[in-house]
Amino acid sequence: MPTTGHQKEIEHLLLNQLHFDPKNPRFSRYFANEQPETDIIERMIKNENVQELMGSIGEQGYFAGEPLLVAKDGKSRYIVVEGNRRLAALKLLRGELIKAELPSIAQLRQTAKNIPAQDVPCIVFEKRNEILRYLGYRHITGAKRWDSLSKARYLEELRNTFFADLSLTEQLKSIAQEIGSRPPYVAQMLTGLTVFEHARQNKFYGLRRVGEDDVDFGVLTTALARPVIAEYIGLENPRDIAAEHLNSDKAKQLFSWMFAEDEQGYTILGDSRNISKLAAVVANPSAVTTLKETGDLDTAFLFSDGQIAAFAKVLNVADKKLREVFKLTSDISEFTDEHLQQIDNIVNLSEDIQSRIRKTIKRRKDALDD
Repeated sequence: MPTTGHQKEIEHLLLNQLHFDPKNPRFSRYFANEQPETDIIERMIKNENVQELMGSIGEQGYFAGEPLLVAKDGKSRYIVVEGNRRLAALKLLRGELIKAELPSIAQLRQTAKNIPAQDVPCIVFEKRNEILRYLGYRHITGAKRWDSLSKARYLEELRNTFFADLSLTEQLKSIAQEIGSRPPYVAQMLTGLTVFEHARQNKFYGLRRVGEDDVDFGVLTTALARPVIAEYIGLENPRDIAAEHLNSDKAKQLFSWMFAEDEQGYTILGDSRNISKLAAVVANPSAVTTLKETGDLDTAFLFSDGQIAAFAKVLNVADKKLREVFKLTSDISEFTDEHLQQIDNIVNLSEDIQSRIRKTIKRRKDALDD
């Protein structure tokens, strides 16, 4: 396990000296465009369930046995590298960092049995890098694991901070050893991050209802692990970290299929278990065309084996359904004119299909005879 300097003595620092870490892999998306801390805290309240932690501290008091890990940032300013969520809860309980206090926050503060002191137990490091490796152990292989996007951002920072001078192969090997994993996993995460950052920098290609908080990074990396999907958007393989030939148009298509929601909140991909269907679709141009035209993954999947195979599948489904209809006729005592009209339509359509098939077969035979 990487060392963290636990031998260091705990120091007590004032809350107003402590500031959020803009490089924290878990919260870095909140620090875009140099937002003020009041805006950052509001996003953390919305997305990080800070209220639960406020309630715990307000009821039981702050547990001093787990000090904040901070790095110096000037003479009297410190960056909280480990413990940003706790810092938010502490500041909120003391009535700080809220422009327009939410009723739930106000109630937690007013009913708290324990209001934290102005000073907080911390372990102080000279540089942020001294804490960086410990974070990987704690949040990638340890008990308090980050989400997949936070992990990927941490791996990228680890790569740039400690292993930038190594070859890519050695970088992946060293990072994997650092976090107790394997090089392919590291490469897959970093490749996913490259694709994600390309989309973010391009404002997610202008897709409606697709933003940073709407993209499930774990689903993205799972999809890109399929070679056919990775190659569809221009990657050489699922471990193409540089992604020099990433195709923006096809990346946009992929993001639209996977993450753009309709009015009911559904995506074309639906459940992540459908990634195998999507992989089959992108492997076949006819299936891709069908997906673009219909926006229906199941319909497009029928064309993934080619039109002849798709026709056979649909024909089998139609045959099965008609047999079910036939069985039902023996249990129904009354029919309507509407039923008869529907059957007439099916018969007429079947005859048209039959005629078209016969003509196609005849043309092929005539061509062979010539």
